[in-house]
Amino acid sequence: MQFFTVTKPGGTKDYEFAAYTQLLEDVGVDLSNVPRTLEPETNRHWLYTWKREDEARRFAGELKRRTRDNSWYVYAFEAEVEERGPVAPIDVYATQDSEGINYVLSPTSRERIIRDFPHTKLYPSLFLSTGTQQDIVRQHGDHWWRQVCKMLTGLTEEQVDSLGGYRIFQPSGAVWHEELPEVQAM
Repeated sequence: MQFFTVTKPGGTKDYEFAAYTQLLEDVGVDLSNVPRTLEPETNRHWLYTWKREDEARRFAGELKRRTRDNSWYVYAFEAEVEERGPVAPIDVYATQDSEGINYVLSPTSRERIIRDFPHTKLYPSLFLSTGTQQDIVRQHGDHWWRQVCKMLTGLTEEQVDSLGGYRIFQPSGAVWHEELPEVQAM
């Protein structure tokens, strides 16, 4: 069966993938359970798939307009079955001041969590003083980022993974840390 996805030569950078997933959300796609394929060339990201080429072309056209980047293109491929699952992680944004760091969920991530786990207790933000953050790092080691995500979302590790994992953005907009469920080659 033939499928289509939209990508860039050499794969997408983090900020390009963020624009890609934002457009998917803007057109009403539930990023937690969609038809998907591994990104051609890199296998770094899951990408949304279409069964109709004209729909993929319209999406690529809108991406080109929004990003002012004409290198987006439609990639056709064959697959026996349609792979399904999440394509984008939960996004957490950090802001920093002299007292510590404040973490907040992106609005679209909040909506996904509420839709998929309506009884979870979301926190509007999570402020960690410099000292508290240092204590968490000492207590949890390399896993402290996951603790921040769990405290902010109220989700278990399995629930976070079912939504595509998470990524935390620095105040500059760069990805500070991300944990994505392992992508298995098809």
